[in-house]
Amino acid sequence: MKFNDRNKVISGHKLYKNMRKAKFLGVCAGVADFFDIDRYLVRIVTILSGFIFTMPTIVLYLLAGAVLAKRPDWTYH
Repeated sequence: MKFNDRNKVISGHKLYKNMRKAKFLGVCAGVADFFDIDRYLVRIVTILSGFIFTMPTIVLYLLAGAVLAKRPDWTYH
């Protein structure tokens, strides 16, 4: 693997917080990058989950925000 091959390094093998596209902690944007789906879809699902399962959603979101590493700056396009 070449050093500058960003797609292989950040291709869904590790879950990061995406701070460049973040609205709050970057968790939804990171999950969207991981699964290669639209980040707005992930945010809508998270908000709907928050209405139905309020405390588990809040706890898991904050836990993910605290545990996940920030995506390295050199991996952004």
